[in-house]
Amino acid sequence: MSEKLEQDICRAIATTLENMAFMEVGKEVDEAVRYPAEEMVVSRLLIHDPIQGELYLLMPKPLLSKIASSVYILPAEELSEKMLLDMLGELINTVAGLFLNAYLPEDQTYNLGLPEKVPAGQEDSPFEMKQWDFQVENDLFSLALAGDGFFIAERS
Repeated sequence: MSEKLEQDICRAIATTLENMAFMEVGKEVDEAVRYPAEEMVVSRLLIHDPIQGELYLLMPKPLLSKIASSVYILPAEELSEKMLLDMLGELINTVAGLFLNAYLPEDQTYNLGLPEKVPAGQEDSPFEMKQWDFQVENDLFSLALAGDGFFIAERS
């Protein structure tokens, strides 16, 4: 795996959560709580150009509620399902933009699809995929990147 790719992914997710929700992201996931699939929410964002691929954000509902509560300045019990899904979409959109701005050559434009909810356990792609685990407080979440164009250099 390209060291730059990994650094850019980690920086994008950390920057997004720190700036939007004032939450610190960690990579030490040994003590983090793993949630069952039925408690996870998954969003997928297609990357159309200049490299075709997909980005997946897999987040437990309790963590997503904490983030949305912080962003919307509302108690978690007042958040609607739509607000949570909108928040997940905004998170993956922001991560994708930060990642691609750092990863691609300067001034390279890119084209993204719209975030869409995917059933947990159905993160499936025809492309090669790499997943990173992170934690906020003690909650584990994941970010996955799929797309042969992102991983070609490391196979050469």
